[in-house]
Amino acid sequence: MNIALCFCVRNCEEYIPNILKNIELVKTLNIKVFCIFVYDNCSDNSGILLKNYQKKYSKTVILKTIINNSRFRTERIAKARNECLNILYNNLKDISFHIMVDCDTRCASKWDVSIIEKYLNNFDNDDWDCISFNRNDYYDIWALLYDDFRHPCWGFGDNSLKVWNIMKNIIVDKLNNSHTNSIEVISAFNGFCIYKTDKFKGLRYKGNYLDIGNLITPEENRNTVTALKKYNINTNLYCYTPWKTLECCEHIYYHLNAHKKGLKIKISKFHIID
Repeated sequence: MNIALCFCVRNCEEYIPNILKNIELVKTLNIKVFCIFVYDNCSDNSGILLKNYQKKYSKTVILKTIINNSRFRTERIAKARNECLNILYNNLKDISFHIMVDCDTRCASKWDVSIIEKYLNNFDNDDWDCISFNRNDYYDIWALLYDDFRHPCWGFGDNSLKVWNIMKNIIVDKLNNSHTNSIEVISAFNGFCIYKTDKFKGLRYKGNYLDIGNLITPEENRNTVTALKKYNINTNLYCYTPWKTLECCEHIYYHLNAHKKGLKIKISKFHIID
């Protein structure tokens, strides 16, 4: 089995040594591991660390620098992730799974590779095309869509933090009380996500709300508003300007398009990273 680990890097010098240690743990499994690092505008020693790592594993480590100057952070991340996908689909062959990993403090702790191994080997015949994982602190609510919550949590003006807390409490409760190994959602990431590579061919990331908003139907917007009323939040306004920008989590665009294709996106109740 061949897998590819995909990393976007910008000034991650502090975390790269532990990320590389975790990659070495993955290599102890009975699989071939390729690593794709896309980095841009680094002002620290991230590039040097990665080049030294590539010298050690020149046949399985791919480095790519890109020009990435959008004023929107999420657009920059989307561009870097898309370059990872371009390399994945154009330069590598026979990749069964690719894993998108945040190269920062969220993924610098030691990974539980036994859980990775189980899911790569169809653990418990779990039916998924994309699987992310629970944590002691489920933090990535911005990437999350599920049930009638079909709009990004930061899209509700002054109510956005309340929506964030509501969505977090519900997803934590769902995971803690699930009688199965995973729960199905529409979008989720949480820093570490495994994809069945063939299923996601042709899909790409976008990090601008204007692109993502076009994928959310008026009916889905209405259902989200109705769901929020159950929690005493009354709003008909989708004011997606928390920082006076059009930033929106790039994973939502990727996963919404996958969901519309009928792909199953799930969150495992197990932890790879605490």
